[in-house]
Amino acid sequence: MLRFEMYVESFKNTFAVDVLEYFNLVTIEEEIPDINAVEQRVNPSDGSVETKKENDEQESFQVSSDFESLNNAEKPIVDIEAGSADEESQKQKTVEERDPFLLEWDDPSDPDFPVNWSKKKRGAILLQIMLLTSVTYMGSSIYTPGQLQIQSEFGVGHVVATLNLSLYVLGYGLGPLIFSPLSEFSLLGRQHLYTVTLFIFTILQIGCATVHNFGGLVVLRFLSGVFCSPSLSTGGASISDILAPEVVPLFLGLWAVGAISAPVLAPLLGAAMVVAEDWRWIFWFLLWLCAFTLVLLMLFMPETHHGNILYRRARRLRKQTGDDRWSTASAEKEKKLELGAFLLTAVYKPVKIIMREPIIAAIDAYIALIYGIFYLFFEAFPLVFGGIYNFTLVESGLAFLGFQVGCVIIYPFYIIFLAKYIAPKMQNQTFVPEDFLVMTMIVAFFLPAALFIFGWTAGIHWMLPIFAEVLFVINSFGLFQSTFAYMALSFPDHVASVFAGNGLARAGFACAFPLFGQAMYNNLGSEKYPVGWGSSLLGFISIGMSVIPFLLYKYGAVLRSKSKFTD
Repeated sequence: MLRFEMYVESFKNTFAVDVLEYFNLVTIEEEIPDINAVEQRVNPSDGSVETKKENDEQESFQVSSDFESLNNAEKPIVDIEAGSADEESQKQKTVEERDPFLLEWDDPSDPDFPVNWSKKKRGAILLQIMLLTSVTYMGSSIYTPGQLQIQSEFGVGHVVATLNLSLYVLGYGLGPLIFSPLSEFSLLGRQHLYTVTLFIFTILQIGCATVHNFGGLVVLRFLSGVFCSPSLSTGGASISDILAPEVVPLFLGLWAVGAISAPVLAPLLGAAMVVAEDWRWIFWFLLWLCAFTLVLLMLFMPETHHGNILYRRARRLRKQTGDDRWSTASAEKEKKLELGAFLLTAVYKPVKIIMREPIIAAIDAYIALIYGIFYLFFEAFPLVFGGIYNFTLVESGLAFLGFQVGCVIIYPFYIIFLAKYIAPKMQNQTFVPEDFLVMTMIVAFFLPAALFIFGWTAGIHWMLPIFAEVLFVINSFGLFQSTFAYMALSFPDHVASVFAGNGLARAGFACAFPLFGQAMYNNLGSEKYPVGWGSSLLGFISIGMSVIPFLLYKYGAVLRSKSKFTD
């Protein structure tokens, strides 16, 4: 019984404890605030708090408030998208004017504030976020080893069968347009969104494994993509919830390594399932992974959204005291929103920013090209490793591990870049957002090099195309991390829309490229070099795109000064 009470206390605000609390099987008591006490409150609009931990100097490399602005960019969506007409007046209110029944983070050492949780608890949360992201990301490419069997069983051609990959990717590009704004509502939070969507995603895998109609499989794959998207779009926000701002970029990079590793390892696992049984076992295997992850999240993944934690505290106080006045400022603000109009704005605004901001349009086009090329590799690998080197299905899956090697190389380099280049500039107050583009410029020409090597060395030795994979990931990881930081710091008040638009652009290219990939390689290739000219075409395009970071480094500040979306 004592252990159960310790579990409830340690993991309150998890899905499992929420259920027990809903059915009155457990009661969690909250300390009743002294409404007569006059305390200076911090950030009443979003429930955030400045927290100083004794070990911050050991955990970080002492970056300044610019990293804090990068972290604080993940502010509640009601402020990001809808705006806060009363924000300035709220800040100007005296302490005496504030409603004492609207809870805020008054105590910097509050044990419920996520940054104050123990390192073990925050580490466990980080691992769960990485696992959730990996499992759902894996769902895209794990399908590819079974595609030939699916074509044979359902009597469809290659392009039609590829829809199961393309529409999955499109789904997780569209999903964040809805789920990302919802995750920022303090009335909802992130934990329930993760759990409910993962449950639906898990059930959909049963449908994929048992379906006997190709159209049904395509629909199920698209829906799977939509419902896997919260982990991909909101995982970074959850990481920002639990860590001090100065260390967030390090762990976002680590999370990104996991996000890249998952679709890279997936073809190997999928090939093993196909060889052992058949293509349906790909989805049974994915079902087991999802079920394990779901149980783990239900038991041990607490809510991390700062505003939602306060809202839960207010809800318990209402029940505990019988006084319905207990609430939070953000919750009261959200209750006045018209959800339909808000979601319409959330869908429209990302497209609006892309159309009106040359910085965002250029970066989105560049990143979308890279993302499309990544998924194009799933079309090129069978031609190279299966067609030229006669690799088996499992051996072809092993060939994807070159991408993983690239992650191992570039992640430490990225940490060094943050510590030795970005941090000193922030400390001496010479930092500007364009400084992040230095990393982008360093890795820019790795992409065309990777494409030319992959296209023209196929047939010499199988290690050379794999070496091209390493170069590709060095480019993509370095570019993604640096440009995401650049966009967040350049448009801090609109970061949710900026990232949603970027995700939509990436998904659009990743959806389209596999559909025309085989036709492009067949029409441009030769018997000796099946992917030579197709890869070269993309290489020449990437050379043209590689000038973007150089232009933005020089003219970015001018463009930002003329923008309507920057302060």
